[in-house]
This record gives sequence, C-alpha cells and structure tokens, in this order.
Amino acid sequence: MEQQIPVNDTTQDQPEKSSSTFDELPEPLREISQMATEAFREFQQSDTYEKILETKDKARDYIKENPVNSFFYALGAGAILGFILKRNK
Repeated sequence: MEQQIPVNDTTQDQPEKSSSTFDELPEPLREISQMATEAFREFQQSDTYEKILETKDKARDYIKENPVNSFFYALGAGAILGFILKRNK
C-alpha cells in the first residue's frame, strides 16, 4: 500500500524577487556587499580555502571510521565548554 505525502507548494505565496531589490539598498550597504562578495570570491580561489576543504573531508572520514571515539570527543568538548561558559548564579 502506497502512502501519499502531501506537498505544499509555497512558490505561490512568496513574492517574486526582482533585481531592483539590490538597487533599493542604500549606497554604503551596496558597496559593503560588493566588497564582501569580492573578498569571498578571492578567498575561494586561495590555497587556504582548499586546505579548509581538505581538512573538512578528513574530519568527515574520521568521524565515519570512528563514530564512538568521535562521540566521546564531542561529549568531552561540550562538557569542557559547558564548565567554562557556565554562568555563576
């Protein structure tokens, strides 16, 4: 027996985004947005970005290969951070 899952089409409820939204921003915000976008594009082309992606893949592989150890490392780190950030009442 197949079970059907209702799907809500939310595209009708959302207003259409136009390219004029960017034009409606004040000039200083538009300049900051353009500078941030350009800086991020340059960062994506750097060696540091590639190293971050490689490290992320290594961490994902380690977690898949050692799930129990990863759980206890995360538990310990959470406990330590909890003690450090605990508010004194």
